[in-house]
Amino acid sequence: MVDSPITTVEEGQLQGKLVHSPSGKAFYSFQGIPYAKPPIGSLRFRAPQPPEPWEGLRDATTEGNSSAQIDFFSKNQYVGDENCLFLNVYTPSLDGEFLPVMVYVHGGGFRFGSGSSYFYGGDYLVEKDVVIVTINYRCGALGFLSLNTPEVPGNAGMKDVVQALRWVKQNIKSFGGNSGNLTIFGESAGGVAVSF
Repeated sequence: MVDSPITTVEEGQLQGKLVHSPSGKAFYSFQGIPYAKPPIGSLRFRAPQPPEPWEGLRDATTEGNSSAQIDFFSKNQYVGDENCLFLNVYTPSLDGEFLPVMVYVHGGGFRFGSGSSYFYGGDYLVEKDVVIVTINYRCGALGFLSLNTPEVPGNAGMKDVVQALRWVKQNIKSFGGNSGNLTIFGESAGGVAVSF
């Protein structure tokens, strides 16, 4: 396995990193991958749009922003950013084995949370030879406010989840995943999102 793996998705090239599970199994981590255009400005409350291509090699060794939210632990501090439509991919192989894929949708009452590796990394599941994807989606008012108008139609956060799944379906082969063997799962609000 190489220390700085490179793979190519529809938008361009990504450079990830080699990491190890608690039991010592080596796997690849690609973090902070944009699956949609930044939902800012005129796109703030709109359905997510496909991401723009990039030039050169994109660093995928650090996580992208979580959705803007009140920090669950401190309660007095805002964390995250409106530009939050990123996902992480953890894979045991890039060699085209086309392994099963599991996409995790985080919980948090649709008000907070993220697909952060601090809580939801692929450390244990990749040991079972599956590709793991965790996603961020818009939470709180940014994701679920509805004014029943064209500008704020509602449920942007749910539409983010659907866009992330589209992106995964189109690109997961680049990470050694089988786009025809994809399972979505989640806990709490993430489980609710999956049931929809």
